[in-house]
Amino acid sequence: MKLLQIVRFGFSASMLALAALPTGRAQTPPPPPAEKDAIVLPEFNVAGTDEGWVATNTLSGTRTNMSLRDLPRSMQVMTSEFLSDIGALTLTDATDFMSGVTHVGNQDQTNDANTYQVRGFRQNKPYRNGYREPFAGMLYDSATVDRVEVLKGPSSLLAGVNEPGGMINSISKVPRPRQEASVTVRGDSWGMRRGEVDTSIPVNKRLATRFVWVRQAGDGWQDFAWSNRTVYYGALAFKLSEATRYNANLEYFDYRASPPSPRSTVASSSPLNALTWHGNGNINGLNLNGTYIPWDFNPLGPNNRRVEKIFRSGQQIEHRFGPMLSLRVSGGFTRMHRNDLRLSGTQISTRVVNGLTVPSTDALAATNDDETVNTYTAQGDFVGKFKYWGISHHAILGAEYIDTDDIRVRDNTPALTAYVFGATDQPAWVQMLDKFRYTLPNTRLHAHARRRGYSFTNVVGLFDDRAHLMFGVRHDEGTIINRNPIATEAIGRYQKVSENANSPTLGAVYRVNEALSVYSSTSRSFAGVPVSAIDMFGKPLDQQVQGKGYDVGIKSSWFRNRVNLNAAAFQVDQINGQRQANTSDIIAAGLDPLTVTGSRSIQDVSARSRGWESDFMIKLIDGYQIAVTYTNLHAFVTANKANPAAVGGPVSQGPGRESWSFFHKYEVTRGFLRGLTLTQSFVFRDSRRPTVPGFTRQDAGISYRTTIFKKRVTFSVREQNVTNLQYWEGFQSRGAPRTLSLSLSTRL
Repeated sequence: MKLLQIVRFGFSASMLALAALPTGRAQTPPPPPAEKDAIVLPEFNVAGTDEGWVATNTLSGTRTNMSLRDLPRSMQVMTSEFLSDIGALTLTDATDFMSGVTHVGNQDQTNDANTYQVRGFRQNKPYRNGYREPFAGMLYDSATVDRVEVLKGPSSLLAGVNEPGGMINSISKVPRPRQEASVTVRGDSWGMRRGEVDTSIPVNKRLATRFVWVRQAGDGWQDFAWSNRTVYYGALAFKLSEATRYNANLEYFDYRASPPSPRSTVASSSPLNALTWHGNGNINGLNLNGTYIPWDFNPLGPNNRRVEKIFRSGQQIEHRFGPMLSLRVSGGFTRMHRNDLRLSGTQISTRVVNGLTVPSTDALAATNDDETVNTYTAQGDFVGKFKYWGISHHAILGAEYIDTDDIRVRDNTPALTAYVFGATDQPAWVQMLDKFRYTLPNTRLHAHARRRGYSFTNVVGLFDDRAHLMFGVRHDEGTIINRNPIATEAIGRYQKVSENANSPTLGAVYRVNEALSVYSSTSRSFAGVPVSAIDMFGKPLDQQVQGKGYDVGIKSSWFRNRVNLNAAAFQVDQINGQRQANTSDIIAAGLDPLTVTGSRSIQDVSARSRGWESDFMIKLIDGYQIAVTYTNLHAFVTANKANPAAVGGPVSQGPGRESWSFFHKYEVTRGFLRGLTLTQSFVFRDSRRPTVPGFTRQDAGISYRTTIFKKRVTFSVREQNVTNLQYWEGFQSRGAPRTLSLSLSTRL
């Protein structure tokens, strides 16, 4: 009933607000291009708007279909063709080619925090089809993703609770207007095997469907690591009438793995630090005083398990009331259940042999972690498109309700038998399977969050649409209740916090000529109130973690869309960050440090990122495309009373100063080699990352497309990490050595 009331309220408010707008000399604006006969309304779908690697429209700027050139925001879109050409299997693979974006750990990591950094700040909750995902460790498979859109800078106008760096929104595949089917098989040199089926079946002129099936299994490159996944995906589009469309999709993701060990299990803090690269614990692949620790070293053994099952569903009804007014009402449900049984390394000890310090043991303990998160989302968007007095006006009134229920049970063991370097028998690998050893309850968490958001967004075109103004505001409010019956303090056993924030956005873009536009914008975001934390007086923290950003940039397209450039200079500030209170803080507050016990927190930490980012898409001749990204980013601490020396230094686990990527593809379009395609890429991260060294990785590929028995068949060979570099992808994950993969794809 509450969801229905919110939708009704949003619809009624939309009608009143838009009815009050001027409607004199109203005209029907031309709809954006859409795929011929597609069962969609162009206001809410971007099907058919991409031109190879180049996207012209986006859903992530306003939750409706808008021209990228008319939005005064820095956005990057990775189309389905680009994702296919780089050989992406996961969202992590795609982030290598995003400007201003780095990943902390790849998708197949043990750690929960396999998150992304956008403009230097963690993005803990990615988005799927505009719905906020419930867990940082959500899994993705490229077979079900049509495109990935990155909105950079504070973006709470669209997303509500969000980190200030920006948001990553993956868009699901939709049914195609014609019958298609493809089958792909793929394998690599480490034993991975993958099969993929993708079919689009238009049942009739009103109903179209799409189905995807994926099965992937095999070993990884690291000792004891392997992963299996099975994905089922279905979507349908149904034309209820000429003015009404119904769309729905379902996805089931079953993942079972013995994941690679993250950096935290490989001497993130140890006496060996002084012997390693900048003392950062990067011991793998190095000869440390005569003891060689190989790059695929994994002390966690064969019995670690992650089982994660994800169910996603979404459905929406779109209705056009007339040439000016449209409505979308949508709902989504996501369920994520994971169980982790894992060892973790805490400290590598050393010993002296012949006067040299060498590694001796790695202390190990085990965790059994079980978590289930259910998230319900309801959205309503009432859209008006008007023309009056020479002005075009695109107005969106939105409402959103999110209900998230998180239940987590976690138990630890006391220290197990330490890993002994050089020993063939490692008792901890067996001890972790003994359920009676899990005697240290860590968490009995039940967190329930209810959030509501209301937004009003406007994009106004002036001077025959040569200039566009974007302005809007979103109001969010919510309640989060945390229960943890094993907490030692009453406030830890039950805590209730409230959220209340307004997030405005203002920007302008001006088309200097047909090839060049310039823009500027400012926006805000809020990341919510810290939970499971109390201040020095024993009260819950109540300040919103907020961000504010400024952008100045250009968007350009030359030579009939053959050369495209998007570039932005930016600054993002984050305030009200959390830190642990120390004794001097307690005394300064007039309290006795002997009576103030337990962990107490203060919200006085702030950080800033600034720099510039650019994306190039170039098509010099038919068959040859180039994609280049470049980012120069400085993310640093601006205030931290507990650690004044940190001010001016990098944010924790932050990115380096410079990063870039280069990817190009040449396809022979005529002659006896027609159908042959060559690809090559470089991914660069500089050595000024605060926790891990930089790298330059090179990948290459070759494919050949031909016709066999009247069916189009493509053979592909890819080699990732051509130079066999030993590198750290992010703070948590080591990169894979040279990997050769083969694939065969056919259109039926």
